[in-house]
Amino acid sequence: MMIKLITIILIILLVFILYRNHRQSQQSLRTPYMHPSAHKPLIVLVIDSLMDLPLQETVSLGQAPALHFLQEKGEYYPKVVSSFPTMSVSIDSTLLTGTPPNQHHIYGLSYYHPTEKRVVNFGTGARESLKFGVRTVLQDSLQHYNQHYLSSRVSTIHEDYPEDTASINALLYRGNQSLDLYAPWLAQFLGLMPKKIPARVPALFSFGVFARLAKASKPKHLWSRYGLNDRFARMELISLIKQKQLPAFSIVYLPQNDDAVHAKGPQEIKGIKKVDKELQAILDAFGSWDDALQKANFIIMGDSGQTHMIPNHKSAYIDLRTLLQTYKIMPIAQQSPQPSDQLILCVNERMAYIYILDQQVSLAEIVSHLQKEERIDIIAWRQEERIHVTNHLNTQVQYQAKGKYCDEYDQTWEIEGDLTLLDIHVVNQNQLTYGEYPDVLSRLAGVMDNYTPMIVMTAAAGYELVGEASPTHVGGSHGSLHYMDSYVPMIVTGHLPPPPKLRLIDFKAWWLSLYKTNDD
Repeated sequence: MMIKLITIILIILLVFILYRNHRQSQQSLRTPYMHPSAHKPLIVLVIDSLMDLPLQETVSLGQAPALHFLQEKGEYYPKVVSSFPTMSVSIDSTLLTGTPPNQHHIYGLSYYHPTEKRVVNFGTGARESLKFGVRTVLQDSLQHYNQHYLSSRVSTIHEDYPEDTASINALLYRGNQSLDLYAPWLAQFLGLMPKKIPARVPALFSFGVFARLAKASKPKHLWSRYGLNDRFARMELISLIKQKQLPAFSIVYLPQNDDAVHAKGPQEIKGIKKVDKELQAILDAFGSWDDALQKANFIIMGDSGQTHMIPNHKSAYIDLRTLLQTYKIMPIAQQSPQPSDQLILCVNERMAYIYILDQQVSLAEIVSHLQKEERIDIIAWRQEERIHVTNHLNTQVQYQAKGKYCDEYDQTWEIEGDLTLLDIHVVNQNQLTYGEYPDVLSRLAGVMDNYTPMIVMTAAAGYELVGEASPTHVGGSHGSLHYMDSYVPMIVTGHLPPPPKLRLIDFKAWWLSLYKTNDD
């Protein structure tokens, strides 16, 4: 019994440490010799759950000097639109491929894979990972995500960039070079992962305990989260700076602000203060902060926002099993459906997918059940070419691409119904503007496919969706289409041309275009 208990504790610790923020990272990868690029290096620093208001508060209090310096010296964009769902792996996939989920095929941290006929789970939380199967979660996240589940029909920034690139602690990293990653001994000992994981990576690649660039930044301890931390990412980047090995393009993930926001809510600034100290050390590595701006261009950005959970935690969580209790819902541990299963629930914090397996169960009746819950915000599904959207008030909107209405991103739509449902306004007869749900038509359409009858739903602001073993958050949560989940700030230095559209889905093309102008 004691041995079993110790094993369970070790598994829980491993899952929590490796997957709490969904940014994973044993082996020293010697930095290859590189000829200096003729282009001024571009360093993209992604700060998890960075939001405009807490950033501005921290700066105004004088507690984020590096961010203040970069903001003063650069251009500030407070409202960049994230992807949907606003969950780490789907955001990263859209950011680095420039495509929506129905093209890159990463629909969230949890979704049903239509060809493999099983649920994919990249690690939504310790309890759910234990129920789902820790070994499977690890395989999905660390073996299959980059090499198998990310569509081969799309390419990443690392695959398309004209020169060598660097990736530090980014969960999505697929590149053009082959490398064997080495799993932590604990995962090997427990039979959770093989010793070696073949991967395709960028020329300069760092992934916590799996691969690192500098001997000095070796993560040694369980409590250092095996490299899943801002300090490790900072040390790896500094090693490239000190060795004059910065490539033309680098992307670095700083994950720990997300912890503070989930625990305390979007107003929390402790994580920003901590990450600013890492940024100070990065700027110092160039000799001076002014030298840093002369020697490199910087983009500092968030990946998603978070919505504050309501104080009444008993009411904050919407249990979808209660709403759909008359149906046979596939148990999590089963992973693949049995003939008797009618529904599959894949919950991603403030959004969820409901897959209908039973042909005798209609979309309409599931929608009717969901409409009974006023804490649910948006309910949507696709029928042939049209996307249907409704809510608990039975307000209706139907739309499809290519029509007479043009939105602020130069996308055209055919749309009818009560547009107040999505807070869309028509100006000048055929121009659409977005309110609470930025770029909602495109982002919602981007998760729709025709493989399995499916309903997409989001929770109203302040609420979170839960299933059989879903994690719950008392501070902040994300995943939905709402602007609080969707808007992220960005700082750009170096007088670079601005992105044509302030959306993460457009950034890959923007970064490639900057290569042509980044040699001043």
